[in-house]
Amino acid sequence: MNKNILHTVKGVAGCLLMASLAAGCAQDDIDTAPSGGGGMSASSYVSLSFASQQSTPTRSNPTGGEQGDGDETGQDYENEIKSAVAFFYQGSGTDGVNSSGTTPIMAVATFNFNVRSYTEPGNGIDRTYTTTPQQVDLDDGTYNVLVVANPGADWWTGQSLTLADVRNHIQTTAWTASGSDYSDFVMTSAADATLTLNSNPENNPAKATVNVERMAARLDYKAEASYPCTDPAYSGATVEITGAALVNNLTAGSYIIKRVADDVNGTNLSYLGNETADENGAATNYVLDPWTASKNGNLYGTWFMNGSSDPNWWAGYVQPGTSVSDGAETWKRIGYTLENTTAADAAGSDYSTGVVFKATFHPQGVANYQDGATFFALGTHLFASMEDMMTYVYGADFSQFDDKIDACDNWAAVKNFAASLLDNDPSGYKAFLLGQDEAQDLAQVKKSLKWSAYMLSNCGYSASLNETYKVELDQNGIVTRNALQSYGVRTYEDATCYYTWWVRHSNDNNDDAKGIMEYAIVRNNIYKLTVNSIYSLGNDVPGEDENIILDVYVNDWLLLDPETLPM
Repeated sequence: MNKNILHTVKGVAGCLLMASLAAGCAQDDIDTAPSGGGGMSASSYVSLSFASQQSTPTRSNPTGGEQGDGDETGQDYENEIKSAVAFFYQGSGTDGVNSSGTTPIMAVATFNFNVRSYTEPGNGIDRTYTTTPQQVDLDDGTYNVLVVANPGADWWTGQSLTLADVRNHIQTTAWTASGSDYSDFVMTSAADATLTLNSNPENNPAKATVNVERMAARLDYKAEASYPCTDPAYSGATVEITGAALVNNLTAGSYIIKRVADDVNGTNLSYLGNETADENGAATNYVLDPWTASKNGNLYGTWFMNGSSDPNWWAGYVQPGTSVSDGAETWKRIGYTLENTTAADAAGSDYSTGVVFKATFHPQGVANYQDGATFFALGTHLFASMEDMMTYVYGADFSQFDDKIDACDNWAAVKNFAASLLDNDPSGYKAFLLGQDEAQDLAQVKKSLKWSAYMLSNCGYSASLNETYKVELDQNGIVTRNALQSYGVRTYEDATCYYTWWVRHSNDNNDDAKGIMEYAIVRNNIYKLTVNSIYSLGNDVPGEDENIILDVYVNDWLLLDPETLPM
């Protein structure tokens, strides 16, 4: 993997909703579990609000750890909260969520939000949501609270839960998608929260401030209208990025509560812990997903190692993206994905999340070529047609191929002609002729032995010349690219090529090694990919190697801008 000229800054630090999530309506459901020891002698009204903590980056270099590039306000559909569930428990001292897994969940309260008021004074910043307090049957005392917003299916009902049950729950649905529209982003506690109950009446509810973060990560990209191809082998060529798509986007689920550890085996495991970095900004611990220690190809929505070799499949999969604004610039949203981390030495095309960019390549100085049309590559040489490639390889002799077949009056003559061809014939014609069954009636099959007939029947290829070549591919159910690939030919249908980038979460500033969390995806981060430059011609279908240079910035979301919350 090429890491030169990489600028990856990982910015994490609370990115969190400021919306008054005061607890639901009278008709909202409340599930309670025995408090264990004190019975239900008291009940209180509870109000939960969600707070935002903005980071103040101190570094300008790509770094690991919680602090990085700062925050970015979410889109309205990324911020909306329709429901929430709160888990109440009493942890050990200051351990909170890191208390013993056997700690019982003493009550579970669900909130369906009925927005009483919504105000926006006109500056697009201050927004106020107001709900009514909700009653929770718990004894007076101090409780820890974990919250899941937009939780989806109520997996917590009908059972006696422990803290471990909550921490270990694997959430497979972190948002709802309908075409290019997204909603119902699952958000979970990002830090410990507590509240104290003292028989609180409805007009004076107990209050807790809960920091939450989305389980999803988002990837955006930005590209110039055109880039010069800096590879001297393609002098004068330009490249236009036309789309991007995620590969190895993990869809099998994430722990509902973020966890970090010293290694992928969970040494010194901490729930809701911070990502750490050394004095040089390189990550020193891991964020763990359920399969960090042992990945397999069943965990991904689109697994790169199972990627199609058909360029037509990739042409349909990679899309232009949806425009999103960060308030200053417009980007293209590639998509959303779940956390995906691996051991450092396992990072890469096998399991790390990547982005495939689709591009149109505009070569210069290619004979008989019309811009935007299909072209072929043999090494660094480009051709408008396979006819031109064969002329380049064989010179004037290629024009005599049909005549030589016509002159053959027996199979020995055919095989002698085939033997005169190059072993590395780029069309595979030599191998075709040598593989013919000599028991056939030569007179009956001679027409099919001619080069153009072979190309149509065996490679799905034909071409016509009228000032420029018009090429037809994939005829007779044959994928031309696949047929020619084994002979060293790359086929660029409609001048389309692909570039692959393996997403960086943190940079260890060492081009010779894969660092801890260098190639990773972590929840509630926006990975903003700016195409900096393009060196060479991309692949005809996506490949593992990177041949594109990006600037990468990793921002935490900020759910809503800072607000004043009337309670």
